[in-house]
Amino acid sequence: MHLKKQLFLISYLLSLISVFIGCSVDYHFKKAEELRENGKFTEAVERYISIIEKNPESPRIPEAIYRIADLYRQNLENNSEAKKNYRRIINDYPSTEWAKYAKKAMLEIADYHPLFKKAKWVEVDSASYGKYMRAVDEVVSSQNGIFLIKRNLYTRGRIVSSFSKYYKKTKSGVYETDKTGKIIKTILVLPVEIGKKWTTGKIEYTIVSNKENIKVTAGEFSDCIKIKKQLAGASSWSYEYYAPEVGRILLTQSSGSKEKRITELKEFSIPPE
Repeated sequence: MHLKKQLFLISYLLSLISVFIGCSVDYHFKKAEELRENGKFTEAVERYISIIEKNPESPRIPEAIYRIADLYRQNLENNSEAKKNYRRIINDYPSTEWAKYAKKAMLEIADYHPLFKKAKWVEVDSASYGKYMRAVDEVVSSQNGIFLIKRNLYTRGRIVSSFSKYYKKTKSGVYETDKTGKIIKTILVLPVEIGKKWTTGKIEYTIVSNKENIKVTAGEFSDCIKIKKQLAGASSWSYEYYAPEVGRILLTQSSGSKEKRITELKEFSIPPE
């Protein structure tokens, strides 16, 4: 009987502790939201971090991480930190509803043309998978938001051409520029929206899809965007496919319902943000 009383007391105390911890977490969540509403975004992030550190077993931890990511994305304009926290939810708490929300948020801020120093892409012709044509693009430097990409073109293993281009990225798009940053042509208009159009000279671009699942030599990619590229008056057109956080992975040619693969990504290396 004495043992039963002890067990009951322990169980009761544990339940009280659980209730207290739950109330404490809820209290700090409320305080964090108040900080956000008052424009104290950094302090709100710190409050959520404190919740995570002091209550690692709380079922609200995935939500706290999601709130941190949202603060970085919406209020602190730091997509790099936002992505780190969204990925943390997706990797560590994949079965929660917050992982679902994180995946959706990641697509909304996805980088379809990553520009980071030492980023590298190897593109090959789809007919011979690189025997006839191979192109290597690498970001070799950046200054004042202007990125220099060097492109080496190979035919049958021998280099036949080498040249450089400049790019810059803003909230409104990705652009090819001269070395001073003056825009030469628009590569991609942001944010990505189906039906969005832009022109460069006599070429019209249209985003026709953002849910393409594509397999190329470099791997399988989901949620790719598909861009139609057509010269005014031409009876044929091409499609460019861009994978989130990777860049262009496939180029095709079409004059109807079928597409012929022209070039595709063979391998790539994107440094961490």
